[in-house]
Amino acid sequence: QGEVENLVQAVGFDRCTILRPAVLLCKRQESRPMEWVAQQFLRVVARVFPVAYSVPVETVARAMVASVLQPGKGKVEVLENGAIHELGKA
Repeated sequence: QGEVENLVQAVGFDRCTILRPAVLLCKRQESRPMEWVAQQFLRVVARVFPVAYSVPVETVARAMVASVLQPGKGKVEVLENGAIHELGKA
């Protein structure tokens, strides 16, 4: 677990969902050449292994909304990249 995750859990919310996405596939306003190269490569990889190394930001947003609308699986739920893809399909 990360330090921020521990701090969020310590706040004492009734329910908390922590998302751990892989590389986010999105367009950025700022210029990051190496990140752009990595995203282009991962877009190709995502066609063969769609949940392995990347996730579109739209999928993460849908997963966030879905996690709020569905009943929780305990006080703290941690969603890794594969679970984010699954929930983001809903």
